[in-house]
Amino acid sequence: MIDDHVHPFPLAFEPLNLARFTLDVGEGDEADRRRMTIEPTRLVTEMMRVRLGRHLGCSPADAVSARDEVAARDWPGYVRGLFADSGTTGMVMDAGWQGLAPGGAAGYAQAAGVPVWELARLEPLLDRLLGEDRGAPEIVDVIDAFVDEALADGAVGFKTVLAYRTGLAVDPEATLAQAERGLAADRAAGVPVRRTGKGLRDLLFRRLLQRCADADRPLQVHTGMGDSEIRLAEADPLLLDEVLRTPAGSSADVVLIHASYPWHEQAGYLASVRPRVWTEYSLCNLFSPSTTADRLLRLLDVAPAGRITLGSDGHGTPESHWFGCVVLRDAWQTVRERLAGSVRAAWLDETGESIFEDNARRLYHLPSRASDRSEGNGWH
Repeated sequence: MIDDHVHPFPLAFEPLNLARFTLDVGEGDEADRRRMTIEPTRLVTEMMRVRLGRHLGCSPADAVSARDEVAARDWPGYVRGLFADSGTTGMVMDAGWQGLAPGGAAGYAQAAGVPVWELARLEPLLDRLLGEDRGAPEIVDVIDAFVDEALADGAVGFKTVLAYRTGLAVDPEATLAQAERGLAADRAAGVPVRRTGKGLRDLLFRRLLQRCADADRPLQVHTGMGDSEIRLAEADPLLLDEVLRTPAGSSADVVLIHASYPWHEQAGYLASVRPRVWTEYSLCNLFSPSTTADRLLRLLDVAPAGRITLGSDGHGTPESHWFGCVVLRDAWQTVRERLAGSVRAAWLDETGESIFEDNARRLYHLPSRASDRSEGNGWH
């Protein structure tokens, strides 16, 4: 499968700490104690232990220690084994989150043994500009230049985490003058940078939609669940409906990532009625794995199969990439069994190929699998 939403993982051995496999991003001793207390009680932790033990041929109780022993001895071999076991054939990586320069994902392609293509993420640069007290017109110009540079560097798409900042209720009529006034008011009131400049962020979102449409590159939009810093009520994909009706919103490929959980059926609806909206299933397969098949079937019940892609949202450890993908693979087998007799076997075969691989290659304009093999496993 093409894992179409990933983040960097360690390129050298690090011990596995399942307590850090969490959406709780709090810092300090108290946060660490909280995670250590909660970790043994979480279903996802137990499922990962059992699955990892099966992969390593040991008991679940010994899975972490066995993993560390094997991984410390041959980290590259261990990592490649995980990606091979998950059936991953390529990754679309959001590496800018960790501050990697364009091309920085090359090391991950080498480590995983599969091609890696990069996304360009808006907020790291935008937040820095807002923190430097730049004016709205200057910020717009710098962001336009950033888009030009990302395209020249080969970005296969763009990403925004607007849901983590001022929310997805985008004003499609936001103007530069309004953005400048709102920015000045927020700064005078001491609003934190992450919540500063709603008018400007809305304006830039609409401009980025148009730039993506012009360049024929998709825009990934964080929707639904996220880590503990998100305001979940502001991440409902239906909040985007007005801006999706604009000329820019209807001409760009917009990818609603993370299945918009818990609004996965709303995301499926948008993908069914908006001409360029896609829904992408990731993250909730990591943190709500036992019901992944249910959500995948609900998506297929509403959204066209040709508008669904799959990912892990792997981050922090290579096991998160692996686990997210094997959970999706198992879920699809469950969905096939539930639909058997209701649809043609050929439809199931075609749908599996589409959602696991072909849709992502089409959406991000990735080379064919044959091209990947002939060009090796380097970064594209």
